Amino acid sequence: MIAAVIPTRYRPPELTALLHVLADDVVRVHVLDSAQYGHAIYRMWNAGVQLARSNGATEIAILNDDVRLLPGTLQALATALRSEPDVAVVYPDERASVLAPMGLQSTEGTWGSGGMTGFAFMFKVELPLPGFDEAYGWWYADDAWERDVRAAGYRVCRAVGVPVGHTPNGSASKRWDELAPVIEADRLRWEGTNRPSMPRGGSAVSMSAATGLTGVGILTASLLAAPVGKSDPITRVKL
Repeated sequence: MIAAVIPTRYRPPELTALLHVLADDVVRVHVLDSAQYGHAIYRMWNAGVQLARSNGATEIAILNDDVRLLPGTLQALATALRSEPDVAVVYPDERASVLAPMGLQSTEGTWGSGGMTGFAFMFKVELPLPGFDEAYGWWYADDAWERDVRAAGYRVCRAVGVPVGHTPNGSASKRWDELAPVIEADRLRWEGTNRPSMPRGGSAVSMSAATGLTGVGILTASLLAAPVGKSDPITRVKL
């Protein structure tokens, strides 16, 4: 069973649309009220994961409350996640505009360097993956977690052709004065355990030997050339 963990503070309009999509897809949803967790994002992630586990989830998706998904997106991610045994984490493809799964692409790092999208990703429940480091206040715990997952010998992969829409910092911008010192402390902590020159997002994308893709299908030139419009609407098509 797929479960989605969604922390929220301001309940933006995108959340209503997201919940409708997930309800139609019969996904068990756990919406966590930020005020109940001291507005600590990674505390909410950990609490949501434990709640989903206790309710029998086999795959857990962590989602921002302002992401835009197509019907069938989480099912497509779960199928991709289960396609290869050494894959622990999958995340959607910002470059895609229609739901047309085309296999997996191994990556390293997080969104800032072309890797895992911290605003939307899914992992296997049965694997001994670490929790999220609550010593980070707002950024970098996803970077540390992604790094630790790969260090344990698992793969983190983009599910090519599974789209997502997201406007970065949609809610954070409402309280940037509050978050700025927290993010600076997170940055210093992250750099204390990583190369000082490493940006948020860690390493660059790592392609596999030939195309970087596994599974069925060919990534078309038009898809590769498509710009990443983070605020662009995504075409609503069913599987």
